[in-house]
Amino acid sequence: MTTAAEALRALETTLRALPLHAFAGRLGPLLAEHTGLGDPRVRLVDYAAARLVSITDPEDVVPTSTSTPGAAFREQRAVVDGDGGVHLPLLCRGDCLGVLSGTPGEPVGIERLAELAEVADAVADALRVAEVGTDELARARRDRRMTVAAEMQWELLPGRGLACPEFTLAGQLEPAYGVRGDNFDWSVDPGSLTLTLTNGMGEGLEAALLTTIAITAMRNARRSGHGIAEAAALADQAVWGQFGGERFVAGLLLTVDLRTGALAVVDCGSPQLWRVREGACTRVEVEQQVPLGSLEETRYRVQADSLRPGDRLLAISDGVFDSSDGERRYSEVALPRTARTTRGLPPAQAVRAVLSELAVLRDNRELDDDAVVVCLDWHGPQA
Repeated sequence: MTTAAEALRALETTLRALPLHAFAGRLGPLLAEHTGLGDPRVRLVDYAAARLVSITDPEDVVPTSTSTPGAAFREQRAVVDGDGGVHLPLLCRGDCLGVLSGTPGEPVGIERLAELAEVADAVADALRVAEVGTDELARARRDRRMTVAAEMQWELLPGRGLACPEFTLAGQLEPAYGVRGDNFDWSVDPGSLTLTLTNGMGEGLEAALLTTIAITAMRNARRSGHGIAEAAALADQAVWGQFGGERFVAGLLLTVDLRTGALAVVDCGSPQLWRVREGACTRVEVEQQVPLGSLEETRYRVQADSLRPGDRLLAISDGVFDSSDGERRYSEVALPRTARTTRGLPPAQAVRAVLSELAVLRDNRELDDDAVVVCLDWHGPQA
């Protein structure tokens, strides 16, 4: 008799051997064969994080906000519905790609749920690898054509979530199909986490190109072993070299020492950093320095702060904190309240809550500017 571990290994081997051009179509039958799930369905989250869409049937769509599969996505845990169906988040190192749904055909206990969770993890890993080589999965996730600028921005992203023992991260871009110059980036390396927010000046492709230059330069510095002051300086030089001060990029760079919680920040313009600590939400006040590319050969100063276990950081672009209903700015009215009341939610849900409250403040009018929200929960150093 085949054990669950043997079945999982066989599934992983078969997934690795699947040709990319047949990946989406053959995934469901493979899951039925190797897991015993009836009617297995893989739905990916769309770019706006509003819907879960089948990778094979564009008509098979469920909302993330009100459906049972949506609950598995939002809460990032297995959910069993009243009909005996099971819905499992497709998690890849904290980035939830979608949901695997199916009918086990028998009452599901804790042991069986744990087995199916391992199956979902294997599928998530396979999806992450497959999307590098095929556009079929990207097509499934969108319901309309993106602008070229938005395509560039999404390609720059490191993902929409990341989880490690010391922290949990989540971020989102809006408007998802028309974002211009705003972006975020992160990398976790031995002993440190680096996080950046960038906002290229202007509209459309011009803004996207500025942001691309800045992020690429900062990655180049980071991958060469330099810190955030050097990364800001290199990005500054790269943007200045192309535009001579006529165009610039606002930015926020920070690192967290994973061994101590020490926080280092370089503020190069408009993005803001807010902290939720012990029920209070306050802005992290740091000196604002000139945007990247404004002046030739700028030297950027690193400012120090620290995190305590249980702290939450919210990094937001001006399209969030400066947005208003005509009289009230979001950061003055809704942001502190939303940050406090959502502290018990995972970072991905907190990000969506901030953007939902922003939409309410604006009476669901189209955004005047890009909006970026990144949420970091600091759990503390791990032994």
